[in-house]
Amino acid sequence: MDITPSLSAPDAQAREEGWARSDSGRSFRLEHWEYEADRLEGFDYDIGAELVHTASAANETDLDSMLNAWQLPPDRFVHPWASEDPK
Repeated sequence: MDITPSLSAPDAQAREEGWARSDSGRSFRLEHWEYEADRLEGFDYDIGAELVHTASAANETDLDSMLNAWQLPPDRFVHPWASEDPK
């Protein structure tokens, strides 16, 4: 599952200053991908990948509702560096 927040000019300024800006009204792009297990390591992880779901959430409340509807509750997520997501 890739969840990408929308970014604005204030976000870019915060990043330049070395911090992350919170915004409870921020929108998100969601992509649920399935990868072939034998390709997770290496550069060709996306060969044979299948996009299962894609959607947009208008804010954090919609994001939470959408994840629960897809049976992917937020408490099941880990930080990207602790996952097997190759991206």
